[in-house]
Amino acid sequence: MVGGAKRQLLVAAPTGAPTALLVAMHGSTSTPERQVRLSRMAALTEQGAVVAFPQGSIPSRAGWEWDLHNDVAFLDAAVDYLRETFGGTALPLCVSGMSGGARMASRFSCSGRNAVRVLGAVAGLRMPAVQRLNSPVRVLAFHGTRDRINPYDGGRTARWEESVLDAASAWARANGHPPEPDRAEVTPSLTRLSYGPQDDPGAVTLWVCRGAGHTWPGTRLTLGLRLFLGKVSYDVDATAEIWRALGGT
Repeated sequence: MVGGAKRQLLVAAPTGAPTALLVAMHGSTSTPERQVRLSRMAALTEQGAVVAFPQGSIPSRAGWEWDLHNDVAFLDAAVDYLRETFGGTALPLCVSGMSGGARMASRFSCSGRNAVRVLGAVAGLRMPAVQRLNSPVRVLAFHGTRDRINPYDGGRTARWEESVLDAASAWARANGHPPEPDRAEVTPSLTRLSYGPQDDPGAVTLWVCRGAGHTWPGTRLTLGLRLFLGKVSYDVDATAEIWRALGGT
C-alpha cells in the first residue's frame, strides 16, 4: 500500500545469494509481464540479481503509464520492500526502463531517496531533474536514430522535448563531467558516445543505433512488432551492458 493505493510488482528471486537489485520499468501502455519478455532481465537471477518489474499507476489502453511525480514514492517503497525481503541493505541498485519506463527511471534516479548506482535507459533517456547530483549515477542509454515514437532529435510534446544527445549531456554535467563526449564508431551502424572515463562511477554512455527504431537492442521481436516499432539493433545487447555496468559479467 502506497499513498492509500494498492500497488503491484513482479519479482524474480535470485537462485543464490543476492548480489544486486534491478528495477525494470515497462513502457507506456505496456505491462510488467511484457517488460519481463522484452528486457530478458529475469535471467539475471542466475547471477544473483533480484529483479523487480513494477506496474505504473495510470491505466492506458491495454497497459499502464507512469506518473513522473507520484510514482517516485511507490518506487522507493518497492526498493525498501526488496531490501527488507532479500536482506540487501548494501546491494547496488540499478533502475532501468523502456520508453516511458526509461523516462520514469531517469526521474527516479535523481529524485528518489534510494541511491541509484546505475541508470539503464532504452529509447527514453530524459534530463535529470537537478543540475548536480549528490552522488554519481552511472548512465547507460540506448537509442535508435529512426525511433518514430521518441525521436532521437527530440519531439514536439512536453514529455519528449529535448534531444537524446541533450539529455545525455545534461546527465554528464550533473555527474561533473564535460558535456562533450568522446566518439567511437563500434560498427558501421553503432556509435558509442562516452562522457567521462568509463570506469568512473558517474560516467555516461550513449549507444546510438543507426537505423534502429523504438526497440530494445538485442531482443528479437515478432514481424508485426518490427513493422510497427522499427528495426532492432543486434550490434549491442542493452541488457548485458546494463548488467556489466552494475558489476556483472
